[in-house]
Amino acid sequence: MFAAEYPSSIVPASETKGEFHFQCVWSDSLTDVSPTTSVLSTLACGLLTLFLSTVLWRRYYESCRDSSSNLPLPRGSFGYPLVGETIHFIVEGMTQFVKNRRRKEGINKTHLLGSPMVTVDSDQRIQQLVSKEPHALVSSLPTSTRVIFGENGISVVTGKEHASMKKSMKQAFTPVRLSDYLPIVQKCIRRHIVSWIEENTGNKLLGFKVCEKLVCDLILETVVGCGRDQDPDGKVRDAFVVCNENLFCVPLAIPGTAFYKVKQARQVVVDFVKKHLATADSSSKDFVTILDVLLAHQRKPEGTSLANGKDEGQDDVLDRSDQLSDIQLIDNAVSLMIAGLDTVTSSFCSILSLLGKHPDKLAALRQELESQDLLNNDLDDDLTYELIQSLPYVQAINKEVLRFFPPVGGLLRVSKKTLEFEDFQIPANWRVQYSVRGVHEVTKAFDDKQEFLPERWLDPKLEERLRTEFPCGYAPFGIGSRACLGKDLALLEMSVFVIEVARLTDWSLLNPNAKQVFLPIEKPFDNLPMTVSKRK
Repeated sequence: MFAAEYPSSIVPASETKGEFHFQCVWSDSLTDVSPTTSVLSTLACGLLTLFLSTVLWRRYYESCRDSSSNLPLPRGSFGYPLVGETIHFIVEGMTQFVKNRRRKEGINKTHLLGSPMVTVDSDQRIQQLVSKEPHALVSSLPTSTRVIFGENGISVVTGKEHASMKKSMKQAFTPVRLSDYLPIVQKCIRRHIVSWIEENTGNKLLGFKVCEKLVCDLILETVVGCGRDQDPDGKVRDAFVVCNENLFCVPLAIPGTAFYKVKQARQVVVDFVKKHLATADSSSKDFVTILDVLLAHQRKPEGTSLANGKDEGQDDVLDRSDQLSDIQLIDNAVSLMIAGLDTVTSSFCSILSLLGKHPDKLAALRQELESQDLLNNDLDDDLTYELIQSLPYVQAINKEVLRFFPPVGGLLRVSKKTLEFEDFQIPANWRVQYSVRGVHEVTKAFDDKQEFLPERWLDPKLEERLRTEFPCGYAPFGIGSRACLGKDLALLEMSVFVIEVARLTDWSLLNPNAKQVFLPIEKPFDNLPMTVSKRK
């Protein structure tokens, strides 16, 4: 008030001082309040913007349903703008993500990695979807995975081309050919397990890592017949690991990025395969490889005689109407090697983990081996294909390991047109994920699903139920026309590993309760630390 009545030059000193003091206090208050108000205003605007953009984002994708169909989209959420539910997926992990969104109808809509998607964990729902393959629903792989496998590989091609290629490549996986590969498989597996004992007795080793090293050698020897002496510096084996560790990466080929490293690593593998294609000659070897069989199918239309001197029997006739080109041979050899590394490694690691945690199952296994005079046999070539197939508990362990810890937890498809079912629709160009792990957890085909029980597979009624009532209730090797081509070879390798590790070693898990990780492959998060010694 005084400042309003007097010019400032004649205001009494005390009053001027008082006014100045008042103004300073008021100015300080403004300084204290303004940033807080600004932050709150910014936060409110940000939240409002996020809310509105999320509403618009979700309404946009809800509007993407096919209007020509009266059916709704499956229940679920598209998450937040641009990222969808990708952050939830990364933080929660695939298994928990699927569990948290599990619905009684067995299907859930979401938005992951830039695409609208439905996840399916009901075997009945998957059976409905498989009936739409391959005409309305086709395989879908991320760009990085397609590049690694090769555009001309069986893992990537679709439709008639896939059917033709699979028909041609099946020649390499018949019982006759599996018998041919068995000596390579047994010697390689036995050599590695013996080295675990000799080099690491009493010392800690990482189960997943030593299995990975084993499988690298196993793949090179069974696919192209390459021993360690032909890759002395381990360059090709290192390239395998780089490719597998980066199957799912951002497809940006800039020096230093994962994708750039992947492309370089793949080229190492391709060059290696080309070299062996140019020099392949099965007649000069005393064993047969997968590449030998595929080359015989491609290059000898008059018939073939491979290294073991056996022509194909009546069950193993080479149909030459679908021969592979050179580029298809290369991409498929690369695909077989790279795709097999992590899946077989995961299976071997799971065998060590589950048998290590269940000594009663290991004892039952050894009892079966002893009954066949296999437990104390010190030969490295005593197994035959027929003998392995006659060991029911070995086969039961394989099946239960793959049920309990399926190496590949999900299968990706994409809809080519709108798919309609009795209570929902899946619009064209949406991704569809079959959750293999989810199916194994919820299917009614199995009792006591959380228990490791190889004995369940000794009941022939279970196999019959899976064939008739629950055809999609057990799917560690995939489903339908795109089921794994190398399934029987993988089971043979698992059988040999089960037999050799049981009769050669005793092992102890150092962290038996370690959590599992699921991407890019199923394994313990700590790579299964363990100790190994010679079996007493």
